Amino acid sequence: MVIQENQKICPVCLEGKELGFIRDYKLKEGDFSLYQCKKCQAQFYDPFLKIKGKNYQEKNSYEINEAIKPKIFRKYHKKFLERNKSFKPGANVLDLGCGTGEFLNELKKRGCNVFGADFDQNAVFYAKKYFNLKNVYAEPFEEFFNRKNLPKFDFIFMFEVLQYIDNPKDIAEKIKQAMGNKGKLVLSAPSRKRALANMDIFDYPSRCLTKWDKGSILNLFLKQGFKASYITYVEQLKILIGAINSKARFGLVSKAINMSKKNKSGNFLNIKLVYFLGRAKGFIIAFMPAVILWIFGKITKRENGIIYVEFEKKI
Repeated sequence: MVIQENQKICPVCLEGKELGFIRDYKLKEGDFSLYQCKKCQAQFYDPFLKIKGKNYQEKNSYEINEAIKPKIFRKYHKKFLERNKSFKPGANVLDLGCGTGEFLNELKKRGCNVFGADFDQNAVFYAKKYFNLKNVYAEPFEEFFNRKNLPKFDFIFMFEVLQYIDNPKDIAEKIKQAMGNKGKLVLSAPSRKRALANMDIFDYPSRCLTKWDKGSILNLFLKQGFKASYITYVEQLKILIGAINSKARFGLVSKAINMSKKNKSGNFLNIKLVYFLGRAKGFIIAFMPAVILWIFGKITKRENGIIYVEFEKKI
């Protein structure tokens, strides 16, 4: 597909004019083409359409969270907490894409002053309901950064968000401005170089705008005044299992939710049971193929999993 007239400059770095075509996709959301900027090396979809808030909300997430209190289970959260076991009293932290707030709640328990923003209104509702988080907002990040009387942040997190935003350079600049002099940015994004990267529905519009590897992430943030202090890959096996099982991810849960609504039972025991059974079923089916791919990836040094990066603000 010929790139659209308004997309002659890379929408990621806003500088690159040499855009290499990768392939076309015919999706239910429309026709898209994937390109790579030869300057910043980020990949992006054309048309480069801003994702609507409703597309950040996982199918049936409202019902699942109503039945199951959120707990920390993502490795990028655990990796940060492993590396940062204590914080200065009253450290100001901001989680962009805070979700249901379980990570912020843990930081609050460790003495931090916590803030969060997310496009998913349902997620923010549960962050307030379960964890009584006050400074969490269901709004675009640009609106959050325009709020008055925000503190200078010691840590800003952006886990699994970079691929969804349509203005990464602008957000990177706003993050730097919102930080204290010794502030740190911690982010993660799925590696586009992982095995089965094109099997998961979350790698395509309207759930994804851009694709990243370590080099393209560094190109964006180093130029905006950050320096990388730590880089690794997490959830290498988990993300392979998820890709293999992605097409059937919500089938059993949907049936349980529909049954509960018809019976009007007022409790979510069936949802809980079927949810965990569905996850177990998917794990069993996908586990061995994923293990084989994971071992092969280790041997070939493939960049599997999710890229985890800690940046420091240059002074």
